[in-house]
Amino acid sequence: MELELATIHLPGISDHLRRQCHLIAEHARAVTGAPRAILLLYDETIRRLVTVATPGSEIALQQIAVDLVRRNYPGLDPLALSYRPTINDAVAAAFVGQRTQVNTMEEAFANIMPAPVSAIARGLVGITHVVSTPVVAEGRALGLIRFLVAGPPSAAQQALMEAAASQIGLTLANAELAEQARRQLAATRAMGEVARLSASAGLTVTLDALVGRARDITDADAATVYLVDDDGATFSPAAESLSDQGRAADIGRMATPRREIGTGLVGWVIAAGEAAFVPDVRRDPRTQTRHTAIREGAIAVPMRVGSTVVGCFRISVLGKRRFAEGDLWVAQTLADEAAVALQNAREMERIEARARAEGERVAAARTAREIDAALAELLRCLGTRDLRTEGELRAIVDDARALAQRLETAVQRLSSSDSAREPDGPLPA
Repeated sequence: MELELATIHLPGISDHLRRQCHLIAEHARAVTGAPRAILLLYDETIRRLVTVATPGSEIALQQIAVDLVRRNYPGLDPLALSYRPTINDAVAAAFVGQRTQVNTMEEAFANIMPAPVSAIARGLVGITHVVSTPVVAEGRALGLIRFLVAGPPSAAQQALMEAAASQIGLTLANAELAEQARRQLAATRAMGEVARLSASAGLTVTLDALVGRARDITDADAATVYLVDDDGATFSPAAESLSDQGRAADIGRMATPRREIGTGLVGWVIAAGEAAFVPDVRRDPRTQTRHTAIREGAIAVPMRVGSTVVGCFRISVLGKRRFAEGDLWVAQTLADEAAVALQNAREMERIEARARAEGERVAAARTAREIDAALAELLRCLGTRDLRTEGELRAIVDDARALAQRLETAVQRLSSSDSAREPDGPLPA
Protein backbone atom coordinates (compact mmCIF):
# COMPACT_ATOMS: atom_id res chain seq x y z
CA MET A 1 0.00 0.00 0.00
CA GLU A 2 1.47 3.34 -1.10
CA LEU A 3 -0.37 5.87 1.02
CA GLU A 4 0.61 9.22 2.48
CA LEU A 5 -0.96 12.04 4.38
CA ALA A 6 -1.97 14.87 2.11
CA THR A 7 0.54 17.64 1.54
CA ILE A 8 -0.26 20.88 3.34
CA HIS A 9 0.12 23.05 0.25
CA LEU A 10 -0.75 21.91 -3.26
CA PRO A 11 1.28 23.88 -5.82
CA GLY A 12 -0.94 26.25 -7.77
CA ILE A 13 -3.87 25.94 -5.33
CA SER A 14 -4.26 29.18 -3.41
CA ASP A 15 -6.32 29.46 -0.24
CA HIS A 16 -8.93 31.43 -2.18
CA LEU A 17 -9.18 28.71 -4.83
CA ARG A 18 -9.32 26.02 -2.15
CA ARG A 19 -12.27 27.80 -0.52
CA GLN A 20 -14.05 28.04 -3.88
CA CYS A 21 -13.66 24.30 -4.47
CA HIS A 22 -14.82 23.57 -0.93
CA LEU A 23 -17.99 25.63 -1.42
CA ILE A 24 -18.82 23.88 -4.70
CA ALA A 25 -18.23 20.45 -3.14
CA GLU A 26 -20.28 21.39 -0.06
CA HIS A 27 -23.18 22.57 -2.19
CA ALA A 28 -23.16 19.36 -4.22
CA ARG A 29 -22.97 17.26 -1.06
CA ALA A 30 -25.90 19.09 0.53
CA VAL A 31 -28.09 18.89 -2.61
CA THR A 32 -27.45 15.19 -3.11
CA GLY A 33 -27.79 14.38 0.59
CA ALA A 34 -24.38 12.68 0.79
CA PRO A 35 -23.00 12.51 4.36
CA ARG A 36 -19.48 13.26 3.16
CA ALA A 37 -17.68 14.48 0.00
CA ILE A 38 -13.93 14.26 -0.57
CA LEU A 39 -12.28 16.44 -3.22
CA LEU A 40 -8.87 15.28 -4.40
CA LEU A 41 -6.72 17.11 -6.96
CA TYR A 42 -3.80 15.69 -8.88
CA ASP A 43 -0.43 17.09 -7.83
CA GLU A 44 1.90 16.76 -10.82
CA THR A 45 4.99 17.37 -8.69
CA ILE A 46 4.45 14.21 -6.62
CA ARG A 47 2.11 12.35 -9.03
CA ARG A 48 -0.58 11.76 -6.45
CA LEU A 49 -4.17 12.64 -5.79
CA VAL A 50 -4.18 14.96 -2.79
CA THR A 51 -7.13 15.74 -0.52
CA VAL A 52 -8.12 19.40 -0.84
CA ALA A 53 -11.58 19.58 0.77
CA THR A 54 -13.75 17.21 2.84
CA PRO A 55 -17.16 18.84 3.47
CA GLY A 56 -19.47 16.73 5.64
CA SER A 57 -22.88 16.90 7.26
CA GLU A 58 -23.23 17.93 10.90
CA ILE A 59 -23.63 14.41 12.26
CA ALA A 60 -21.89 13.70 15.53
CA LEU A 61 -21.41 10.06 14.63
CA GLN A 62 -19.30 11.08 11.67
CA GLN A 63 -16.72 12.72 13.91
CA ILE A 64 -16.85 9.76 16.25
CA ALA A 65 -16.14 7.43 13.30
CA VAL A 66 -13.22 9.58 12.11
CA ASP A 67 -11.73 9.76 15.62
CA LEU A 68 -12.14 6.00 16.02
CA VAL A 69 -10.21 5.36 12.80
CA ARG A 70 -7.45 7.77 13.79
CA ARG A 71 -7.13 6.15 17.21
CA ASN A 72 -7.03 2.59 15.92
CA TYR A 73 -4.76 3.34 12.97
CA PRO A 74 -2.08 5.84 14.05
CA GLY A 75 -0.82 7.91 11.13
CA LEU A 76 -3.97 7.29 9.09
CA ASP A 77 -6.31 10.28 8.69
CA PRO A 78 -9.29 9.41 6.45
CA LEU A 79 -9.85 13.12 5.77
CA ALA A 80 -6.27 13.93 4.71
CA LEU A 81 -4.94 11.29 2.35
CA SER A 82 -2.96 11.25 -0.86
CA TYR A 83 -2.54 8.25 -3.11
CA ARG A 84 -1.60 7.20 -6.60
CA PRO A 85 -4.30 7.58 -9.28
CA THR A 86 -3.92 3.85 -10.01
CA ILE A 87 -4.14 2.72 -6.38
CA ASN A 88 -7.17 0.55 -7.17
CA ASP A 89 -9.56 -0.17 -10.03
CA ALA A 90 -12.24 2.28 -8.88
CA VAL A 91 -9.85 5.24 -8.65
CA ALA A 92 -8.09 4.36 -11.92
CA ALA A 93 -11.36 4.02 -13.84
CA ALA A 94 -12.59 7.38 -12.54
CA PHE A 95 -9.38 9.39 -12.91
CA VAL A 96 -7.56 7.72 -15.80
CA GLY A 97 -10.70 6.51 -17.59
CA GLN A 98 -12.55 9.75 -16.76
CA ARG A 99 -15.86 7.98 -16.10
CA THR A 100 -17.99 8.22 -12.97
CA GLN A 101 -17.74 5.08 -10.84
CA VAL A 102 -20.22 3.76 -8.27
CA ASN A 103 -18.61 1.22 -5.94
CA THR A 104 -19.02 -0.26 -2.52
CA MET A 105 -17.03 1.34 0.26
CA GLU A 106 -14.65 -1.63 0.28
CA GLU A 107 -14.00 -1.42 -3.48
CA ALA A 108 -13.61 2.35 -3.53
CA PHE A 109 -11.00 2.38 -0.73
CA ALA A 110 -9.17 -0.87 -1.50
CA ASN A 111 -5.42 -0.42 -0.83
CA ILE A 112 -6.21 3.00 0.66
CA MET A 113 -7.79 2.22 4.02
CA PRO A 114 -7.97 -1.07 5.98
CA ALA A 115 -11.18 -3.09 5.51
CA PRO A 116 -12.40 -2.52 9.12
CA VAL A 117 -12.67 1.22 8.34
CA SER A 118 -15.50 0.44 5.92
CA ALA A 119 -17.29 -1.45 8.67
CA ILE A 120 -16.95 1.54 11.01
CA ALA A 121 -18.32 3.92 8.37
CA ARG A 122 -21.23 1.63 7.60
CA GLY A 123 -22.06 0.91 11.23
CA LEU A 124 -21.85 4.45 12.62
CA VAL A 125 -22.74 6.65 9.64
CA GLY A 126 -24.55 4.29 7.29
CA ILE A 127 -22.14 4.81 4.38
CA THR A 128 -22.16 1.84 2.01
CA HIS A 129 -21.19 3.22 -1.40
CA VAL A 130 -18.83 5.77 -2.94
CA VAL A 131 -19.47 7.74 -6.14
CA SER A 132 -16.15 8.78 -7.72
CA THR A 133 -16.61 11.53 -10.33
CA PRO A 134 -13.66 12.86 -12.37
CA VAL A 135 -12.83 16.56 -12.29
CA VAL A 136 -11.97 17.33 -15.92
CA ALA A 137 -11.01 20.46 -17.89
CA GLU A 138 -10.40 20.47 -21.64
CA GLY A 139 -10.15 16.70 -21.70
CA ARG A 140 -7.53 16.58 -18.95
CA ALA A 141 -8.27 14.96 -15.59
CA LEU A 142 -7.43 17.32 -12.73
CA GLY A 143 -8.73 15.23 -9.83
CA LEU A 144 -11.71 13.42 -8.32
CA ILE A 145 -14.64 14.30 -6.13
CA ARG A 146 -15.81 11.27 -4.15
CA PHE A 147 -19.27 11.25 -2.55
CA LEU A 148 -19.72 8.86 0.38
CA VAL A 149 -23.40 7.82 0.32
CA ALA A 150 -25.82 5.43 2.01
CA GLY A 151 -26.65 3.60 -1.20
CA PRO A 152 -26.31 3.75 -5.00
CA PRO A 153 -27.33 7.24 -6.22
CA SER A 154 -30.34 7.95 -8.39
CA ALA A 155 -29.81 9.28 -11.91
CA ALA A 156 -30.70 12.79 -10.74
CA GLN A 157 -28.28 12.63 -7.83
CA GLN A 158 -25.46 11.37 -10.06
CA ALA A 159 -26.15 14.17 -12.57
CA LEU A 160 -25.81 16.74 -9.76
CA MET A 161 -22.53 15.17 -8.66
CA GLU A 162 -21.15 15.28 -12.20
CA ALA A 163 -22.29 18.89 -12.60
CA ALA A 164 -20.42 19.81 -9.43
CA ALA A 165 -17.29 18.10 -10.74
CA SER A 166 -17.59 20.02 -14.03
CA GLN A 167 -17.93 23.32 -12.16
CA ILE A 168 -14.82 22.56 -10.12
CA GLY A 169 -12.96 21.66 -13.31
CA LEU A 170 -13.91 24.96 -14.92
CA THR A 171 -12.87 26.90 -11.80
CA LEU A 172 -9.50 25.16 -11.72
CA ALA A 173 -8.90 25.64 -15.45
CA ASN A 174 -9.55 29.37 -15.17
CA ALA A 175 -7.28 29.62 -12.15
CA GLU A 176 -4.57 27.66 -13.94
CA LEU A 177 -4.73 29.99 -16.94
CA ALA A 178 -4.55 33.02 -14.66
CA GLU A 179 -1.56 31.58 -12.76
CA GLN A 180 0.24 30.69 -15.96
CA ALA A 181 -0.35 34.18 -17.34
CA ARG A 182 0.94 35.69 -14.09
CA ARG A 183 4.13 33.63 -14.14
CA GLN A 184 4.76 34.33 -17.82
CA LEU A 185 4.27 38.04 -17.17
CA ALA A 186 6.73 37.85 -14.28
CA ALA A 187 9.20 36.06 -16.55
CA THR A 188 8.79 38.68 -19.27
CA ARG A 189 9.30 41.51 -16.81
CA ALA A 190 12.38 39.88 -15.32
CA MET A 191 13.91 39.33 -18.73
CA GLY A 192 13.04 42.94 -19.59
CA GLU A 193 15.25 44.00 -16.71
CA VAL A 194 18.02 41.77 -18.04
CA ALA A 195 17.55 43.21 -21.54
CA ARG A 196 18.02 46.73 -20.20
CA LEU A 197 21.15 45.55 -18.41
CA SER A 198 22.48 44.11 -21.68
CA ALA A 199 22.54 47.59 -23.21
CA SER A 200 25.33 48.69 -20.88
CA ALA A 201 26.84 45.79 -18.93
CA GLY A 202 27.99 43.45 -21.68
CA LEU A 203 27.38 39.81 -22.58
CA THR A 204 28.96 38.09 -19.55
CA VAL A 205 27.12 40.19 -16.97
CA THR A 206 23.88 39.81 -18.95
CA LEU A 207 24.11 36.02 -19.00
CA ASP A 208 24.92 35.82 -15.29
CA ALA A 209 21.93 38.04 -14.46
CA LEU A 210 19.74 36.02 -16.80
CA VAL A 211 20.35 32.63 -15.16
CA GLY A 212 20.04 34.12 -11.68
CA ARG A 213 16.63 35.68 -12.37
CA ALA A 214 15.45 32.59 -14.23
CA ARG A 215 16.30 30.28 -11.32
CA ASP A 216 14.47 32.57 -8.89
CA ILE A 217 11.32 32.61 -11.04
CA THR A 218 11.20 28.84 -11.57
CA ASP A 219 12.47 27.97 -8.06
CA ALA A 220 14.92 25.57 -9.69
CA ASP A 221 18.10 24.10 -8.23
CA ALA A 222 20.04 24.93 -11.38
CA ALA A 223 19.59 27.21 -14.38
CA THR A 224 22.10 27.03 -17.21
CA VAL A 225 22.49 28.75 -20.57
CA TYR A 226 24.30 26.92 -23.36
CA LEU A 227 25.32 28.76 -26.52
CA VAL A 228 26.17 27.51 -29.98
CA ASP A 229 29.87 28.06 -30.76
CA ASP A 230 31.16 30.07 -33.71
CA ASP A 231 31.74 26.90 -35.74
CA GLY A 232 28.00 26.18 -35.65
CA ALA A 233 28.70 22.50 -34.96
CA THR A 234 29.33 22.55 -31.19
CA PHE A 235 27.90 24.16 -28.07
CA SER A 236 29.27 25.14 -24.66
CA PRO A 237 27.91 26.25 -21.25
CA ALA A 238 28.02 30.04 -20.97
CA ALA A 239 26.41 30.90 -17.60
CA GLU A 240 24.93 29.09 -14.61
CA SER A 241 23.13 29.70 -11.32
CA LEU A 242 22.89 27.04 -8.58
CA SER A 243 20.91 26.75 -5.37
CA ASP A 244 22.63 25.63 -2.17
CA GLN A 245 21.27 22.13 -2.74
CA GLY A 246 22.46 22.20 -6.34
CA ARG A 247 25.98 23.13 -5.27
CA ALA A 248 25.96 20.43 -2.58
CA ALA A 249 24.87 17.82 -5.14
CA ASP A 250 27.56 19.07 -7.56
CA ILE A 251 25.23 19.38 -10.55
CA GLY A 252 27.10 22.32 -12.07
CA ARG A 253 27.80 22.11 -15.79
CA MET A 254 30.25 24.97 -16.36
CA ALA A 255 33.20 22.56 -16.42
CA THR A 256 31.57 20.55 -19.22
CA PRO A 257 33.69 20.70 -22.39
CA ARG A 258 32.19 21.79 -25.70
CA ARG A 259 30.09 19.09 -27.32
CA GLU A 260 28.77 18.41 -30.76
CA ILE A 261 25.23 19.55 -31.48
CA GLY A 262 22.97 16.51 -31.24
CA THR A 263 24.92 15.04 -28.31
CA GLY A 264 23.14 14.70 -24.97
CA LEU A 265 19.86 16.27 -23.93
CA VAL A 266 20.92 19.87 -24.60
CA GLY A 267 22.47 18.94 -27.93
CA TRP A 268 19.25 17.21 -28.93
CA VAL A 269 17.18 20.30 -28.03
CA ILE A 270 19.46 22.55 -30.10
CA ALA A 271 19.47 20.18 -33.07
CA ALA A 272 15.74 19.49 -33.02
CA GLY A 273 14.65 22.99 -31.99
CA GLU A 274 12.16 21.32 -29.63
CA ALA A 275 11.68 21.49 -25.86
CA ALA A 276 12.34 18.50 -23.57
CA PHE A 277 10.50 17.71 -20.32
CA VAL A 278 12.44 15.04 -18.39
CA PRO A 279 11.18 13.78 -14.98
CA ASP A 280 14.47 11.96 -14.26
CA VAL A 281 17.54 12.61 -16.39
CA ARG A 282 19.08 9.31 -15.31
CA ARG A 283 16.39 7.43 -17.23
CA ASP A 284 16.28 9.53 -20.37
CA PRO A 285 18.13 7.96 -23.33
CA ARG A 286 19.28 11.39 -24.56
CA THR A 287 21.18 12.27 -21.39
CA GLN A 288 24.66 11.26 -20.29
CA THR A 289 23.99 11.72 -16.55
CA ARG A 290 23.21 8.29 -15.11
CA HIS A 291 25.81 7.94 -12.38
CA THR A 292 24.23 10.24 -9.78
CA ALA A 293 22.30 8.78 -6.87
CA ILE A 294 19.90 11.71 -6.52
CA ARG A 295 17.01 12.15 -8.94
CA GLU A 296 17.19 15.23 -11.17
CA GLY A 297 14.24 16.49 -13.17
CA ALA A 298 14.97 18.85 -16.04
CA ILE A 299 13.35 21.12 -18.61
CA ALA A 300 15.42 22.18 -21.62
CA VAL A 301 14.09 24.61 -24.21
CA PRO A 302 15.67 26.10 -27.35
CA MET A 303 16.77 29.73 -27.50
CA ARG A 304 15.83 31.17 -30.89
CA VAL A 305 16.69 34.37 -32.74
CA GLY A 306 14.27 34.36 -35.64
CA SER A 307 14.37 30.87 -37.09
CA THR A 308 17.89 30.16 -35.81
CA VAL A 309 18.57 28.24 -32.60
CA VAL A 310 21.43 30.05 -30.86
CA GLY A 311 21.45 28.03 -27.64
CA CYS A 312 19.52 26.17 -24.97
CA PHE A 313 18.10 27.18 -21.60
CA ARG A 314 18.00 24.35 -19.03
CA ILE A 315 16.54 24.24 -15.51
CA SER A 316 16.74 21.39 -12.99
CA VAL A 317 15.19 20.34 -9.67
CA LEU A 318 16.51 17.67 -7.31
CA GLY A 319 15.04 14.93 -5.14
CA LYS A 320 11.28 14.53 -4.87
CA ARG A 321 10.54 17.95 -6.33
CA ARG A 322 9.11 17.89 -9.84
CA PHE A 323 8.30 20.38 -12.53
CA ALA A 324 4.67 20.86 -13.52
CA GLU A 325 3.42 21.35 -17.08
CA GLY A 326 3.09 25.10 -16.51
CA ASP A 327 6.84 25.31 -15.80
CA LEU A 328 7.52 24.28 -19.39
CA TRP A 329 5.66 27.34 -20.72
CA VAL A 330 7.44 29.61 -18.27
CA ALA A 331 10.82 28.16 -19.28
CA GLN A 332 10.08 28.76 -22.96
CA THR A 333 9.04 32.34 -22.22
CA LEU A 334 12.31 32.86 -20.36
CA ALA A 335 14.30 31.31 -23.22
CA ASP A 336 12.61 33.52 -25.84
CA GLU A 337 13.24 36.67 -23.82
CA ALA A 338 16.78 35.54 -23.05
CA ALA A 339 17.52 35.10 -26.76
CA VAL A 340 16.45 38.70 -27.39
CA ALA A 341 18.59 39.96 -24.49
CA LEU A 342 21.50 37.89 -25.78
CA GLN A 343 21.14 39.34 -29.27
CA ASN A 344 21.05 42.89 -27.87
CA ALA A 345 24.13 42.30 -25.71
CA ARG A 346 26.08 40.87 -28.65
CA GLU A 347 25.09 43.76 -30.89
CA MET A 348 26.17 46.28 -28.25
CA GLU A 349 29.53 44.52 -27.93
CA ARG A 350 29.99 44.66 -31.72
CA ILE A 351 29.12 48.37 -31.78
CA GLU A 352 31.49 49.13 -28.91
CA ALA A 353 34.28 47.10 -30.52
CA ARG A 354 33.86 48.95 -33.82
CA ALA A 355 33.81 52.28 -31.98
CA ARG A 356 37.00 51.42 -30.08
CA ALA A 357 38.74 50.27 -33.24
CA GLU A 358 37.71 53.42 -35.12
CA GLY A 359 38.89 55.61 -32.24
CA GLU A 360 42.25 53.86 -32.19
CA ARG A 361 42.64 54.29 -35.96
CA VAL A 362 41.81 57.99 -35.71
CA ALA A 363 44.35 58.45 -32.89
CA ALA A 364 47.02 56.59 -34.87
CA ALA A 365 46.36 58.70 -37.97
CA ARG A 366 46.58 61.91 -35.95
CA THR A 367 49.89 60.77 -34.41
CA ALA A 368 51.25 59.91 -37.86
CA ARG A 369 50.37 63.39 -39.13
CA GLU A 370 52.14 64.95 -36.15
CA ILE A 371 55.25 62.87 -36.87
CA ASP A 372 55.18 63.89 -40.53
CA ALA A 373 55.01 67.55 -39.49
CA ALA A 374 57.92 67.13 -37.06
CA LEU A 375 60.07 65.37 -39.65
CA ALA A 376 59.29 68.01 -42.23
CA GLU A 377 60.35 70.71 -39.77
CA LEU A 378 63.57 68.80 -39.01
CA LEU A 379 64.44 68.45 -42.67
CA ARG A 380 63.72 72.11 -43.31
CA CYS A 381 65.98 73.11 -40.44
CA LEU A 382 68.77 70.83 -41.68
CA GLY A 383 68.54 72.51 -45.06
CA THR A 384 69.09 75.92 -43.45
CA ARG A 385 71.96 75.17 -41.08
CA ASP A 386 72.66 78.72 -39.97
CA LEU A 387 69.09 79.52 -38.92
CA ARG A 388 68.82 77.19 -35.90
CA THR A 389 71.01 76.57 -32.87
CA GLU A 390 72.14 73.12 -31.82
CA GLY A 391 69.71 73.16 -28.87
CA GLU A 392 66.78 73.97 -31.13
CA LEU A 393 67.66 71.13 -33.49
CA ARG A 394 68.01 68.68 -30.59
CA ALA A 395 64.56 69.67 -29.30
CA ILE A 396 63.04 69.00 -32.73
CA VAL A 397 64.67 65.54 -32.84
CA ASP A 398 63.41 64.74 -29.33
CA ASP A 399 59.87 65.73 -30.34
CA ALA A 400 60.05 63.47 -33.38
CA ARG A 401 61.31 60.56 -31.26
CA ALA A 402 58.45 60.99 -28.76
CA LEU A 403 55.89 61.07 -31.54
CA ALA A 404 57.40 57.93 -33.07
CA GLN A 405 56.97 56.13 -29.74
CA ARG A 406 53.33 57.25 -29.61
CA LEU A 407 52.78 55.88 -33.10
CA GLU A 408 54.34 52.53 -32.16
CA THR A 409 52.06 52.29 -29.08
CA ALA A 410 48.97 53.07 -31.17
CA VAL A 411 49.90 50.43 -33.76
CA GLN A 412 50.36 47.85 -30.98
CA ARG A 413 46.92 48.68 -29.58
CA LEU A 414 45.37 48.24 -33.00
CA SER A 415 47.11 44.89 -33.44
CA SER A 416 45.93 43.71 -30.00
CA SER A 417 42.32 44.74 -30.63
CA ASP A 418 42.30 42.99 -34.01
CA SER A 419 43.56 39.79 -32.35
CA ALA A 420 40.91 40.03 -29.63
CA ARG A 421 38.21 40.20 -32.28
CA GLU A 422 39.40 36.88 -33.73
CA PRO A 423 37.89 34.19 -31.39
CA ASP A 424 40.11 31.22 -30.72
CA GLY A 425 37.96 29.34 -28.21
CA PRO A 426 34.38 28.26 -27.50
CA LEU A 427 32.96 31.81 -27.59
CA PRO A 428 29.24 32.47 -28.10
CA ALA A 429 27.95 32.41 -31.66
